[in-house]
Formats: sequence, structure tokens, C-alpha cells
Amino acid sequence: MTRPIIGILGGGQLGMMLSNAAKKIGIKTHIFCPEENCPASSVSDFFTKEDYNNKEAIEIFSEQVDYITYEFENIPIHTIDFIKNKKKIRPGKKSLLLTQDRLTEKKFLNDLNIPIAPYKSIETADDIKDAHREFNECIIKTRTLGYDGKGQESTSKKRNYEKIFKSINLKSIIEKKIPFEFEVSVIIARDIENNLCHYPIGKNIHKNHILKDTFSPIQLTEIQINKLISYSEKIITELNHIGVLAVEFFVTEDNILVNEIAPRVHNSGHWTIDACDVSQFEQHILCVAGERVKDPILKNNAHMINLIGDEINNWASKSNSENIKIHLYNKEEIKEGRKMGHVTYLFNKDHLFE
Repeated sequence: MTRPIIGILGGGQLGMMLSNAAKKIGIKTHIFCPEENCPASSVSDFFTKEDYNNKEAIEIFSEQVDYITYEFENIPIHTIDFIKNKKKIRPGKKSLLLTQDRLTEKKFLNDLNIPIAPYKSIETADDIKDAHREFNECIIKTRTLGYDGKGQESTSKKRNYEKIFKSINLKSIIEKKIPFEFEVSVIIARDIENNLCHYPIGKNIHKNHILKDTFSPIQLTEIQINKLISYSEKIITELNHIGVLAVEFFVTEDNILVNEIAPRVHNSGHWTIDACDVSQFEQHILCVAGERVKDPILKNNAHMINLIGDEINNWASKSNSENIKIHLYNKEEIKEGRKMGHVTYLFNKDHLFE
């Protein structure tokens, strides 16, 4: 049987790991990225260096592949519109549209009756003032282009609301600051026949707003697990999303709240490469290729650590061992706050994470 060629918009580390996973199961990938020496360029079978705004290049690319997916959610929507055969796009345009704008995403979750942090859209300085009166401690977040804490600012009462409003460069929302106990991620997948599967739930620790550690699986109550999975299944099904999707949740003393949706493979699922029989990346490729999801089997409990900035220097010359797996992204330049790789520590399945 001839297996399809998967086109991937984006050539970062997620594109690299998707291409590696595809090779493992005999599927070829074609990366489309404006950066020549991106992490994925050296591992994909085919590579196109062009801008996402180049309509002709996108059309040629789309004719050369069987299906098209994306490795980050800030792909310009008009890039998707350049693709004539929309059935090739997995996940579809709806998942991108929804998650590119925090306001749209929150309205979607509200319509599904899924709990989220209370919020307001910022149209005037009075909206900021009203939010502080109602919510007390707040966070202002840009509606678009925010990741790894970019475009976020905590604010307190008794501030100059006009000054805050004038300092906002992009359309934004303001939401109540939630005193959560911890954050978790659900990595879930859906195939073209609406079959679903999910990975063991991981606990996330952030440093300077960037994901630093993920521990999986963690100890949760049966009620918490049921809510987390039920909300995630509702989201991925309502989106008609094909492939892997990640949902980040705040776990509070008495509730479960959705923080964000990522319509793609996710940093908090990188541990699945070494700890499961089928990684989130292989799972995504299978779904995009039209094959059935595979219920993942957990081989080891895992602690994943992101290598940020010059932390990569401590690992570049080290080798894998039985219980320590090193993944370097081969990025040309080390920058402060930049994800340069990750390390996964493997444990026996009786090793418990709190």
C-alpha cells in the first residue's frame, strides 16, 4: 500500500519531531517554512523554503502532498485559504481560527458550558477598571500571537487605567487571576472516524512563563480525571479536529478550568516519545494520514525538562542512557528564553509523582 505524503506548515522542533515520527512508520513529510536552516529541514523528506504569504508556492506545495497539517497555530489564515482542496487540511481551518484569538476561544468554551476563568474583552479603559472591581487580581492577555507568556501582564487595583489601556498594542482580554493549585495538560487525539484516545495526564511547572517541567502520570481523583477527559473530548469533537490536540487546565481546590487550547502536538507531551509505545507525534501523523488512532501504552513514568537558552550547553556533549533521553533541536542560535531541547527522565511505573 502506498502511504501518503504529509505536508507540514512550519519547520520548528515540532515539525522536526513529526517528521521523525513519520519516518518511523514509513510516511514521508514535506516541510514548508520560510527559514532555510530550521530544525525540521534536515529530517524531512522534502523541503520548501518560502514565505507563508506566497500564494503560488503554497498552491504548488499543496499539490505535491496528500494531506496538510501545521506545527503551530499562528499560521496566517490566508495561507490556509490559498490551499484549494480544503479536505487535505487536517486539522481543519476551524481549529486554527478558534485558537488564534483568545476571545473567540473563550466564547467557544462558554458555549460548550466548559468552565474557564472569568474574563472581559478590552475595548476601553473602563473595561480594565470594571474587571478589577469585579475580579480584583487580573491578567491582561493579547488576543493573538501570545505564547510562552508573551503578551501577558499581571495588573492590580489602583492603577492608572487610561495609561494601561494606552500601553496595549494589540487587541486584548482581561481575565481573573486564578489561585490554582497546579496546571495539567490533556493530550488527546481524534481520527477521521471519530475514534478518540488520550495520554496519561501530565502536571506542568512553569518558569518565567515558559514550560519547564512536565510530570506524567500524576495522582488525581477519579472525579478530576473524568472532568479533564470529558471536557477534552467535548472540545476536540466539537471542533471536528483530526489529529492531536492539547488542552491546558487549571486545577483549583474545588474546580477544573480550561486555560488554553493548542490545536497541535504540544510541549507538555514530548515525554510520550520515550515513555509510550506510540508518541503524540506518531499519533498525529497516523490521524492526519487517515489511519486509526492507537490507544497508547505507558511503558514508563516520565519527567520531562525543557532546555531553555544556554542550558543546552550542559547537555550537548552528553549521550542517552537507559533512563535519560536527550533531545536537541539543532537550532542555529542560542537565545534567552528559547527552547533548545528537552530531556526525559524515565522511571518505573510504580514511581509516583505528586
